[in-house]
Amino acid sequence: MDNDLASKIRALEMASRCLSREVRTLRLNSASASHSPTCSVEIERLVALARTILDPAFEPDSGESDDPTKAASRRRSLITRAHGDEDGSWTDLMGEGPPSANHTHALHGHGTVLPIPELIGFLGTLGKSGILKVCTQKEVFTFEFQDGEIVHGEASRAPLGQRLGDLLVSHGAVDRRTLENARNEVPTWKVGRLLLQKRFITREQLSAALRSQIQLMFNRLFREEAKVYTFWSGPPICADEGVRLNTTSVLLEGARVSDEANDALRMLGVTRVRAEAS
Repeated sequence: MDNDLASKIRALEMASRCLSREVRTLRLNSASASHSPTCSVEIERLVALARTILDPAFEPDSGESDDPTKAASRRRSLITRAHGDEDGSWTDLMGEGPPSANHTHALHGHGTVLPIPELIGFLGTLGKSGILKVCTQKEVFTFEFQDGEIVHGEASRAPLGQRLGDLLVSHGAVDRRTLENARNEVPTWKVGRLLLQKRFITREQLSAALRSQIQLMFNRLFREEAKVYTFWSGPPICADEGVRLNTTSVLLEGARVSDEANDALRMLGVTRVRAEAS
């Protein structure tokens, strides 16, 4: 099976699961005697999301004009009514606006509605460019996409050993003393650029560490429950040269690491039960 056909089948499978969830949501809400206007807006938004996933060219509802301006205006109205921004200055579920004037709101929602791995798979399969923000209980993750590939990633916090400088040391690109001296000169997030400018590391070493760091972010994200997410369509802002990660590969590796961690926890549980029983 060629890659293009496999990607289309994967997208269809994911979209079907999403639609199935929306059907259950609609059934539960319609069974109620009444529900709030906010609930109605949310149902309408979820249906539009499912339709967009199945058909990226989808704009209006079946009973709506094909005029894209009216369709966009209607979607904007739904968003502002849902968030109370009557002046039209839309903010996402984290209370933030667009990353730049070149970005427009494309998707937003709660992680329980559309699992983040599936959302990332959609963005990759559809070849989207933009910025995805995911808020969990512990961290805020930001990933930039260009033509469906991941070109930048960052998180609000990182465990020991998973910061960029630590990865450069573990990869053998730089020694710990040189790293700590660089950290004393600039903010942590700029340490890689400084080491590159001073020629302590090569561009390829920096790119390799950045790719590893993004993969580790996905591994953490797989094991956390996403609270809310927002995708802003537009060009990447902080794309790193030499960093272009295939979303399918990143997701498969994240799933593998998550499965191994779950297996280890199960084995630990079995060992404890046996020890207590003996």
